[in-house]
Amino acid sequence: MFHTLLWTYSILYTFLLIFYLPVFIYRVLVQGKDPNIFFKRIGGPPLRNSSDPAQPSLWIHAVSVGEVKAIEPLVEALALKRDQLFISTITDTGQNLARSIFHDRACVFYFPFDWKWICRLYLRRVSPACVLLAETEIWPGFISAAESLDIPVLLINGRISDHSFRSYRRIRFFLRPLLHRISHFCVQTRQDRDRIIELGAALSRVHQLGNLKYDYQLAQLPEKTQMLQVIQAVLKPDPDDLLWICGSTREGEEQTLLEVFQSLSKEFPSLRLLLAPRHPHRVDEIARLVEACQISYLRRSELNSQQHDPPKILLLDTIGELAYLYQLADVVFVGGSLVPTGGHNIIEVAYFSKPILFGPHMENFKEISNAFLESDAALQVHSGEELPGKISELLRNPAAREALGHKARQVIGHNQGAVGRTLEIVQEYLRAQR
Repeated sequence: MFHTLLWTYSILYTFLLIFYLPVFIYRVLVQGKDPNIFFKRIGGPPLRNSSDPAQPSLWIHAVSVGEVKAIEPLVEALALKRDQLFISTITDTGQNLARSIFHDRACVFYFPFDWKWICRLYLRRVSPACVLLAETEIWPGFISAAESLDIPVLLINGRISDHSFRSYRRIRFFLRPLLHRISHFCVQTRQDRDRIIELGAALSRVHQLGNLKYDYQLAQLPEKTQMLQVIQAVLKPDPDDLLWICGSTREGEEQTLLEVFQSLSKEFPSLRLLLAPRHPHRVDEIARLVEACQISYLRRSELNSQQHDPPKILLLDTIGELAYLYQLADVVFVGGSLVPTGGHNIIEVAYFSKPILFGPHMENFKEISNAFLESDAALQVHSGEELPGKISELLRNPAAREALGHKARQVIGHNQGAVGRTLEIVQEYLRAQR
């Protein structure tokens, strides 16, 4: 029965890719997407080049930016050699970030299309002791291919959002036998544990370990220190200048944030804005919005080319720098939350004890945002109209900013430990192959 369902899934998956082709062509021609992405998802991962092939290898799949950042502390704790660790992503932004972070610690490549035959080719080439799928990456073709080669698959930092749970319940007849092919479920919360069991996972295989994101550590790199100095000289040339960072913003938010900035600038003339869209390819679109507001701005990529007068707004069009730049902020708004896209991770901001604001849509980070709100460690606004008042209050009150940031850092400390607990389970599989 399962094999019939898998064949049906493969046929539907193929048709969906065919229907997606015009969209892909549009993104290549208009948005500058890499036209070779298709071939990168069928070409196979890098060949393992090891002087000791007996050493076990590990494959971690992290679909995009959020998952790549989440696995970073686990990768650090694993301390594997570069030819032992393989990391795959699906999105371009995830791939770029993974290559930036793990270039000297892992072979980074694109996850294959979810046909069983091609997944088997990838798995044979890597020959991992086990595969770790970050969060809710459940790929039927891949999981079936791994089972056929006796390669264990583990779900790490697992979570099931409200939306995903509703969708998964509709296909439980297909999902249940698929979940039986996963060896371990390392989930974040009790709710995630209950949901995955209800969907068909065996009770004995589900472990509530906490959220890897709380174990976040930011590597101290010389090139990042130099970058910070350059941007600080532009955005905070005077120690008393104020900086508002809007991180990981999405379409539909920037216009509101620019209007709020214009309003705040009347009360705080020294205020500057760093605007960091979730997808850097949207910077041209955002630049047109800024120009319409007649506000001086620069792109991050322009800073090294020549000397400039300090702009009022800096548009971040680079990957891998935002997490470091949060330490310069006086106030931070975390994007993706004024529009219904589910929000973004706030732990990177809390790491630097910075005051955090976000909008009403934090569905993808429900437990994390609730933990901060319950500890009075972040502020939530219900609309863009509330932002000027909340931010103005914080900018006028340094003590309130410091107190809010201090509580945010405390929330991180109280929820750490998931990396160590996950590491214990993963190492069992690595030891089994030695």
